[in-house]
Amino acid sequence: MNPRVLLMGCLLSLYGAAMVMFLHSIAGRKPAARLETAGRLALHEGQTIVGVEETAQGLAFALGDDVRDEQSYDV
Repeated sequence: MNPRVLLMGCLLSLYGAAMVMFLHSIAGRKPAARLETAGRLALHEGQTIVGVEETAQGLAFALGDDVRDEQSYDV
């Protein structure tokens, strides 16, 4: 038998075995419950999101009334 065919067959069988084990391991799991905040984020008139920070609990938004003109910031 050609060594290339034998190698491809072995790799295909290893891939198939790995996929069967992976799918078998995730088949019994329940999806994790989503952590949602008490209320939705709603901006009042004139407010903007001036910053976003990732924390252990989720995303923290910094809200402000600052309005920046496209020409007024320093690069």
